[in-house]
Amino acid sequence: MNVTAQLVDNIFEYSNKVPDEVLAKTQELVLDALGVAIAGSKTAEGEIIAKFVQDMRGTGQATVIGMENPMDPVRAALANGTMGYSIGLTDTHALSITHPGSAIIPAALAVAEQEGRSGEELLKAITLGYEVVTRLGRAINPSHRARGFHTSATCNPFGAATAAALLLGCTKEQLTWALGIAGSTSSGLFEFRQNGDMTMAFHGGWPAQSGVTAAYMAKKGFTGPKTILEGQDGFFKAMSDKHDAVIINQDFGKRFSVEAMSLRAYCACRYAHTAIEAIGKMKKRRNGIAAADLQEITVYTHKTAIDQETEPNTLVGARLCTVFNLALAILYGPKLTEIQQSDLHDEKVLEVYKKIKVIEDPNMTAQFPQLWTSRVAVKFTDGTMDEETMDYAKGDPANPMSSEEITNKFQFITSSVMTPAKAEGFLNKINRLRSISVRELMQTLAKI
Repeated sequence: MNVTAQLVDNIFEYSNKVPDEVLAKTQELVLDALGVAIAGSKTAEGEIIAKFVQDMRGTGQATVIGMENPMDPVRAALANGTMGYSIGLTDTHALSITHPGSAIIPAALAVAEQEGRSGEELLKAITLGYEVVTRLGRAINPSHRARGFHTSATCNPFGAATAAALLLGCTKEQLTWALGIAGSTSSGLFEFRQNGDMTMAFHGGWPAQSGVTAAYMAKKGFTGPKTILEGQDGFFKAMSDKHDAVIINQDFGKRFSVEAMSLRAYCACRYAHTAIEAIGKMKKRRNGIAAADLQEITVYTHKTAIDQETEPNTLVGARLCTVFNLALAILYGPKLTEIQQSDLHDEKVLEVYKKIKVIEDPNMTAQFPQLWTSRVAVKFTDGTMDEETMDYAKGDPANPMSSEEITNKFQFITSSVMTPAKAEGFLNKINRLRSISVRELMQTLAKI
């Protein structure tokens, strides 16, 4: 049996075998992703994409966050996915180097709302969508990322198509076609980091739109390659120099990927989190660190993080820059608020920024992506040295955020968009998601 066919069989076998505790974890991911998207609806990227889909709207029952009138699920997925990836607070799967939630969840919500599905059906579909994305990312990385591809943009169409197809009630053949169609939309380059372009946010919306489109087309009978993954001109060969196809179906259903997701307790590139927390641990142990006492800071980390280092000349560049994020955290502490234009010109931040350098630690490179470790070594102006190492940042499965912390994050990041009463009403529905319809949930976000 080929890899794609076996994957489809596994998806169907486990689509109704997701344990309750796994669905509860998926529900937390939905809350987190929607909180980020609600906040993202007010970013420049979020407002532009909202105007775009408003101009191009089709008829339908799917909600775009902040829009009173519903529209077709394809454009709703595009808009909500872009909003959800316009702020550096998305979920992360370490082993696959992906951020699945920004695409799979908007895609699944759009289809579920359009088709009148229940919250329980939604959560099961999302869970399987995550499974597909994370297995693909693990199979093709790190060579895929090293070639300039953005794994979330290239792998997420497959997960979005999976979730959408399950919610549409597609047959195995139709799901296979949907994956095949999604494979032809698999794209996304990391070049956006050079000039800070908005296509980074688009890498949330495009895969969501692509997955929904693929599922609806397949449902209508539009065919796609049945060997899209392992074929002679398929995904593996086209997208990586080295891959491991066994990962796609290995131990399927024994443990679900949603249980291995990291959530962000503060706004920064995930690669920077262990460095930020290492310096935070040092500050706490030393009862604070004055910026004036810092002579030099060296961050030891893995090669992928170093290769991604970007000059903080733009908001996107600053978001992806470990050194800049660390400088901000040293001065102001880690925060849930997004980096602002004013931060790029903050003289205090820039002064600390000049004192920090990042260096590859070959052992950390060898351990990546199993561990996203950072070691921070500080030389003080009095000549003394200190250092801290951190393996697991807050929000990692080994250092998880509590349900209360996830709720608090939602309330904080949405506070400038939703009134406390509306936020409370939404949280009430999220907590009852398995017993209500997706339409009932999403209607609370139509006018905020």
